[in-house]
Amino acid sequence: MKQIEAIAVLSVDSDQVRFTVLSNRDGSEVASSVETFPLMTAARNATTSVAAVEPDDRTECSAVAAAAEDEWPTVRGFVEQDPDRIWEAVLRVMTDAVDKMCRDGTPVTYVKSVAIVNEMGTLVAWNAVTGKPVHNAIHWSDVRMTAGGGGTGAAVQWLLQRSAAVRCSADSCRFGTLDAWLTWKLTAGATYQTDATNASHTGLLDLSTLCWDRDAVRSCGLAGNAWPTVRRPHKRSTAVIVVGRLYGLSVHVTMARPGAVLYAQACYRRGQTAVTLTDLAAMAVCAHDRGPPRPQPSRVGPRRVVGYCEPNAADRKNPKIVYGLLAVSGATSVAGWLRNMGVAKSWDECAHAYEAAAPALVGLHKSYMVPAFGGLPSAPYGRPDARPVVCGIGGHTGPAHLIAAAVDSMCHGVDDVVGCAAAGSASKLAEPLYVDGPCSALDGLMRRLADVTGHRLAVNRPDMAVTGAARMAAAAMNVEYGDRHATVHYEPASAAEQRSAWRGQWAKAVRRSYGWAAVDGLGLDDRYAAQDSADRRRTGFSALADALRRFGLWYGDRVNEMLYAVRSYFAPDVRPRRSVYVIDGSAATDGAACER
Repeated sequence: MKQIEAIAVLSVDSDQVRFTVLSNRDGSEVASSVETFPLMTAARNATTSVAAVEPDDRTECSAVAAAAEDEWPTVRGFVEQDPDRIWEAVLRVMTDAVDKMCRDGTPVTYVKSVAIVNEMGTLVAWNAVTGKPVHNAIHWSDVRMTAGGGGTGAAVQWLLQRSAAVRCSADSCRFGTLDAWLTWKLTAGATYQTDATNASHTGLLDLSTLCWDRDAVRSCGLAGNAWPTVRRPHKRSTAVIVVGRLYGLSVHVTMARPGAVLYAQACYRRGQTAVTLTDLAAMAVCAHDRGPPRPQPSRVGPRRVVGYCEPNAADRKNPKIVYGLLAVSGATSVAGWLRNMGVAKSWDECAHAYEAAAPALVGLHKSYMVPAFGGLPSAPYGRPDARPVVCGIGGHTGPAHLIAAAVDSMCHGVDDVVGCAAAGSASKLAEPLYVDGPCSALDGLMRRLADVTGHRLAVNRPDMAVTGAARMAAAAMNVEYGDRHATVHYEPASAAEQRSAWRGQWAKAVRRSYGWAAVDGLGLDDRYAAQDSADRRRTGFSALADALRRFGLWYGDRVNEMLYAVRSYFAPDVRPRRSVYVIDGSAATDGAACER
């Protein structure tokens, strides 16, 4: 076989671990291996959920931890992963991919770099002495992270207060996102760090300095050595793999999945947006250049994150930093409900059934489905009291109508999060709208999405996060990376008046889903249920006040951009002073929370 240069990418998703080796010449796949496993939820299986954790030998005081955790009730909304199962799957897929390469005559020495791309914000806690997890990994969609917008910091507080296993580990307990956990395991504990993209999803990162926010870290009760350092953007990772079949190779890049997708789609200007569609959620991230985005409303605004830090060949110490505004919708989870009801088995079947039944549904009264199975706690709704509703059904409603309503709910949910992310950047959405994910391969679904959103869609590979991580690893080594995969475009065929009518009906259905559950200890007649009535009583003065507020936000954003540009021109390498502070009685410095 002709000698090539390849980049290996380890991708860890909610229910899947994939190891892919890509050629840097054309982006083609050299070898790949994948392993899937289900998420651990209370609704799926009480014996595997957080409510019933079986005793094990993860910590020295496992008996005490098991006795405490066996008393936990079954809690809906808890979503977890088994770190040991993830690690075992990582070793297996790495070994399997290397074996495939050897059988094809491609030695592992052709792999020049390893990149890790993982899901955002998932929290792992482990014992630094034994190397064993002390608790299941808390998934980013867990209610302990999404409720109140607390993020990873809220999950850390929950573990410190409620998990006996974490308390028993004392000073030996380490916390981190999936990239920090995997890097620590691959280097046998020699490297304990994370990157800015993953750190920004924890809610504990200061976006202006790309270092941990001291007050936020202190409020979580974390010791200085229990939280990973943040690798500086201008420094390459020094993690050298010492376990498994990739012994001796270096991990040059770790990235959160939304940032990797943003980089793969070449989104670097304000308004450019990338959407990832999976069976669990639809994530929209809008690029934001020229400094960090302005603070957003905690309940209905998008989340401010670091998109990616692109190496600068001309000036290594000043890489190009692109920020992002992230919004997430759970509308795509309706496929699971249709599967449980026996209507459809997957999104693939939904899309094909919708495409076949679309001509027969023309002219009939449309039904709207709001799949708020876990509420609508995130932006742009901010309503944890919402529950699923189906509006507009009649005597003629059948499986085809429910499938059509499910497809439309996914499209309208994507339209909402895209609009939320673009509005947070105070800019107009740039064309086209980049779409990836497993659902992006469904032609009928993409055509309907283009009609509902009114935007031209660009679809390339199903998993652009892997491509983005490979591109970033090649850039970190000054190696060219080519990708010859063709992009497919979808043009909207709907009129503006038609889209406006659809959005009005969808907004009406969403309002009908509010106030069906008691949340935060409040009854059904709480402020959440009453808020919609207050919104309907808005007067002309309220509308004028909203317009003035939006103008003030836009004007303040322009002023901040000008000040940022002036500061960057006169002091391009501004760094915070090194200061000493105390966390939980132990002295620490900025160097402990941020690598220099």
